[in-house]
Amino acid sequence: MKLIHLGYEIGTGNAVGVPLSHLIVTGLTQLSGKTTTLEALITRSDLKAIVFRTKPGERGFANAQRIPPYFKERSDWQYVSALLEATLKEKMRFERSWIMTACKGTSSLLEVKRNIETALANPKTNSLSRSVYTTLDEYLNLILPQISVTTFSNTLELQTGINVMDLERLREELQSLIIRSVLEIVLKEMHDVIVVIPEAWKFMPQERGNPCKQLAEEFIRQGATNHNYLWIDSQDMSGVDKTPLKQVSTWILGLQSERNEVRHTLDQMPIPKKLRPAEDEIMTLKRGHFYACTPQWSKKIYVQPSWLDDEMAKAIAIGEKSVDEIQRPLLATLPPLPSMPKQIPDEKLIALEQLQKEIQSIRKDFFGQVQQLTDYVRKVSESIATVQPMSLPLQAMDADHIALEVMQKLPNKEILVAEITKAVLAQIPKGGTGGAVQYEVAPIAALQKKFLQEAKERLVQLIKALPEDQKKALLFVESLAKGVEHGQICEKCFGWKTSGDYSTKVKNMRLALKAAGLLRVDNKARSFPYLKEKIRSEIALHGATDEEIDQLYNHILAEVLK
Repeated sequence: MKLIHLGYEIGTGNAVGVPLSHLIVTGLTQLSGKTTTLEALITRSDLKAIVFRTKPGERGFANAQRIPPYFKERSDWQYVSALLEATLKEKMRFERSWIMTACKGTSSLLEVKRNIETALANPKTNSLSRSVYTTLDEYLNLILPQISVTTFSNTLELQTGINVMDLERLREELQSLIIRSVLEIVLKEMHDVIVVIPEAWKFMPQERGNPCKQLAEEFIRQGATNHNYLWIDSQDMSGVDKTPLKQVSTWILGLQSERNEVRHTLDQMPIPKKLRPAEDEIMTLKRGHFYACTPQWSKKIYVQPSWLDDEMAKAIAIGEKSVDEIQRPLLATLPPLPSMPKQIPDEKLIALEQLQKEIQSIRKDFFGQVQQLTDYVRKVSESIATVQPMSLPLQAMDADHIALEVMQKLPNKEILVAEITKAVLAQIPKGGTGGAVQYEVAPIAALQKKFLQEAKERLVQLIKALPEDQKKALLFVESLAKGVEHGQICEKCFGWKTSGDYSTKVKNMRLALKAAGLLRVDNKARSFPYLKEKIRSEIALHGATDEEIDQLYNHILAEVLK
């Protein structure tokens, strides 16, 4: 296996190399030297590598080749579900059935949004479905405008060395989509490529979904076959999903300041506990000093930067020189310039450095203004969304009134009414005579809908009010979907004995659930699931469809599981 020179062992000055494999580098940002470590390893690997800049003001990899964002759009329900989880920062539960419906037969996110808008415009869409679709629609309102105004490349061309993709100005959700697209094409079509995942807690989170997460796991399991490697850059490990980390064989562990994270760091070292360093040693590591660990060994080393000579790096490792005595050469922090002369006077170097600072300032200001415009467009969209459907056909004159209403809600009123009118009309579904849409609710239908909603709310509150042990028993019986013996509830659900007080307690639970109409008990004291029948008996009277019954059933189960 190929070894990449990493640096020199602290104390002995012996050269240390790590195998070319999947790896992770951890340590406090700006204090540990993670970026310098990754830059050095990539440079000495002689492979192509792609790095993503995701935070404004990042300065690492200054000499790298810049490449445009690569993005390949998808619209399958698993993909959209992961997007929603990344946006809401929580795991999807019962909403997946609606996501599947919205994604059916689509080939783009725009088509998914059109399906959602059609469902929202349908007066027969029930309140629960409307709530879920509204959440989905709001997410797509955030991501689609950025997709439409961002210039993407439909090919990914990499040069040997470091290739940087700037994603600083993009929302986190769109950054996730781009990183996933890159992982997918490298895994399926390329070889000898290193992909560096930044901020792993963000793009490979522990307890929720993200578009990158599944592809990262596939990449780390299959990529090495074609000499493709995933390198993970993370300040710590506490929020990173552990499934892909199990496949990582090389750990480069740097400075940590929080005690729990220090313990996580020590637990990753493949050596007996008595030989591990003390917690204080992890909390006092100098910049560029790491504990490098493989399945065979663990060593404290000084990582040699790509721009530092062997003699100085070894002197730092054995304590003859201090890290504070070295400074990255000025030219190493500047992007390469065409036709640069071999000898550059000091005053020109200073001018170049000043120019670079000015460019960074202008760039930051530009992206700040782009964000302000994006926020303004979002506010306009939200204001338009608050306008209620009318019972009369929506014609141009009605849209003018809506435009005036929107203007009153906006901080900047210097907007042409005609422009907002045009935007409003563009959002109205076409149909009927002359393109107008009639929104009408008959009195009887409105009453029926009102009583249906009240019945749903009563059922949800009934379940929420149950004692926790009754909820658990109800879920147990529903999960088996068949008759359950009294003793099975005692033993398998609660782990209790089938006699005495425990038996009486379970009997009382069953009787209470039966009295509430949530359980059916036969003459042999067997309990049968009855929740869906209870729902049907309560809401079918008010015109609920089988689909609404199934959706409410799933919703109630999700509420019980919370």
